[in-house]
Formats: sequence, C-alpha cells, structure tokens
Amino acid sequence: MPVDRTLSPVELLDPRYEVVPFHGRVDELAELARWREGGEARSVLLLHGPAGVGKTRLARHFAADSGVSVVDDADLATHLDLREPRVLLISRTAGWWWSAHRQRAADLGYRAADLAVTARPDEHETSFATACAHFAYALGLPIPTTTPPDAPTLHDLHLAALVAVHGSPVEPAPTRGRLAEDALAVTLLDERITPDRTPEALELLLRAAERLPHARRRAEELFTAHPELADTATGATLRILAEWPAPARAVARRVFDDPRFHGDPLPAILTRTLAREAGTRLEQAELHGLLAARAALASLREEAVEAACQEVALYREAAAEDPAEHRPALADALADLSLRHIAAGRLEDALTAAEEAAALCRVVAAEDRDCAPQLARALDQLGRRRAALGRRAEALAALDEAADLYRDLAEAHPKLFRVDLAKVTDQRIGLARGDQ
Repeated sequence: MPVDRTLSPVELLDPRYEVVPFHGRVDELAELARWREGGEARSVLLLHGPAGVGKTRLARHFAADSGVSVVDDADLATHLDLREPRVLLISRTAGWWWSAHRQRAADLGYRAADLAVTARPDEHETSFATACAHFAYALGLPIPTTTPPDAPTLHDLHLAALVAVHGSPVEPAPTRGRLAEDALAVTLLDERITPDRTPEALELLLRAAERLPHARRRAEELFTAHPELADTATGATLRILAEWPAPARAVARRVFDDPRFHGDPLPAILTRTLAREAGTRLEQAELHGLLAARAALASLREEAVEAACQEVALYREAAAEDPAEHRPALADALADLSLRHIAAGRLEDALTAAEEAAALCRVVAAEDRDCAPQLARALDQLGRRRAALGRRAEALAALDEAADLYRDLAEAHPKLFRVDLAKVTDQRIGLARGDQ
C-alpha cells in the first residue's frame, strides 16, 4: 500500500504497508501455488494460524497479480462472497465457522481445503535483521546491532526489531489488529479500568481474550454480569465467548432468540458448550438433539450427524435401564439421526436408522395406542428411505401401513391427521406409478 507521508511507528508494523519486504515461507508458497494451479474449476483455501504468525503477509505476497481473491479475518465475516474461481481466506482459527463455510462452499461447487501457518524459528535471525534494517531506513535511524529475541511469532519479532531501532511504539495508540489487542490487554492489568462496551471494543477485547488469560477473565466477568451486551455484540465476539461455559450460559437465550444468528454456527457452538456442561444424561441427550438441529441449520452436516449419534447413544443407555420410559425418545432420536444422514448424503446409514426407529415404534405403539402417530411417522420416513435407495416394493409396503394408520387417526381426529394422510397417500401414489 503506497503512502505519501511518513508512517508512524505503529503503522510500520502493519503488513498492509509492506515496510519489511516479504521473504522466506518457500514451502507454503509452493503449496499455495499447487492450490492455485489445481485442476478444480473453483476452489477456496483457508490460511489459518496464531495471531501475528505472518498469515496476512504470506497471503498478500502470494496473491499479488495472481487473480486470487483474498479475505482477511474471514472468521469475523458474517457472509463470504464466493464468486471468484480462487478464494483465499485468512483466519486465526479453523473451527465450526470454517466447517459451515466449507460445506456451503461445496454446495456451490467449490473444493475447500485449509493450510496451517506455523512459526518458522529457522527464519527468525534473517527476519529480525531484515526488519531492523528496513525500520531504520524508514525512520532515518542507525541500524542496531542486537541479538534476535526468542519471539514466538513474526509480529513479535518485528515488534522487537522496531523497539531496537526506535524504542516503544506506543504513539499513536493502535486501533486494530494484534498490536491494539496487546495494548488493550496491558490496560486491563489495572483492575480499576472497565472495558469499553461498544461492539467494536468488545470484539477487540474478545480477540485479545483468546490469547491472554487475564483478558479472558475480564471478558467472562463482563458478559456474565451483563448478558444484555450480547444484544449488540458482533457474531465474531460471541463465537469466541460461546466456547466458555459461564458466559455461554448467561447469553445463550438471547443468542437463540436473536434473528441475526439464524443459520449462523453461533447457536450450535453455544449448544455444544452447554451440552458439555450438562449435569444429567437426559439433559445431555436433549441438548445433543438440539445441537444436531442447530448444526444442520448452519450447514454443519457432519457435525449434525455426530451430535445425533451422541443423542442416540445417550437415549440407548437410558432405554436399557428403563425401556418403557425411554424407548419413545430413543425412537425419535433415531428418526432424527436418519434425517441427519440424509443431509450428509449417507442413504444407507439413513435407512438403517429409520428401520430401527420403526421397529422401536412398533413395540411402543403395541404397549400404548396413543403412540400410533409416532409409528405412522416412522413408517412414512422408512418408506421414503427405501424409495431413495430404489427398494420400491419395500417402500410401498411401509407407505401402505403408514396410510392405514393415518386413515384410522384421521377418522378419529380429522383436523390433526387429514394433512398427514393426504401427504403419505400422495407419496404412495407417486411411487406406485414410478415417480422418484
């Protein structure tokens, strides 16, 4: 980014200005080149690694004049615009937010992959000397003769080089990025200072809290005492907070009711945290069922299957101890698992779960006639699963039985079951004449 003014000490550290030229990272550049030249028509790649490790510098250097679209801080974005054939994302993490985007990208015909960027201690000596030389030139100061420090990231190394050349780069105060997070964390060492509560300030606080324990403690205390802050906090802020039990419990209901996050991974991340903290087996089972549903809404199809499997396992344990009490819930959980398998494209697994659900519902309905609607639904779904695999005769048998049950139910309760009867009848007629 060319500029027509003297950069401040803080700006010298900003990779956008490229004061220190890019060097090294030969292996990563080769991997990125293979991705760019790959045979896929459309592809998205996530570069992820700790704050300050050099992701942005690597991406900017690689993407220059290459036709690759770059999205920095992709985990902060509420929506990713996937229109270019090659999209390079940059983020500190590769959690459920990335899994949701990866699975949505696959739906749009993109191949999705990720590449971890780690520290390169073997390049530290060269990086430190190069940074010292270029900072000294930019500031008109002599090049220091200083031994490279044991710095964990490239940002820390460049900061040490700038301090060696200039002294502490604290003015003007940074407002974004890793340096701003560090500056905020220093102020929060004073317990008398209360963090600002604007959405931007809270996001900065939570980004710092990911790395620094005392900042995390302050963030947890703030949101636990003031859950109403979730009403204006950004999704990026809340996705970090959702991993921590105490504030997650405090803000959960507000997040679940917030239309901003319908279809976002955030409700699923919150539910996962609550499920981990649940006290009883039945609470865990119920929360895993909710987790499966919320993960599915966020396009987290694989995660939805995993959660539904856990729900089934928990209800199976409960049913083994008290069959009469918990078999109906186990049957419902199996039906839910079948749906999650369908969404993930696992038709055989979906049929297996549907068959067990129908078998359980037969037992339950034989013991309690009020459970006939549950059996009818299970048979309807079983018929659909068989039809999806081309097992037409078996599918028709299940749909016929479901129709008979719904017919009896509709005679007794027309308003409740006429629509269900019409749907299963239509499904049966279509299958009988050869419709898919």
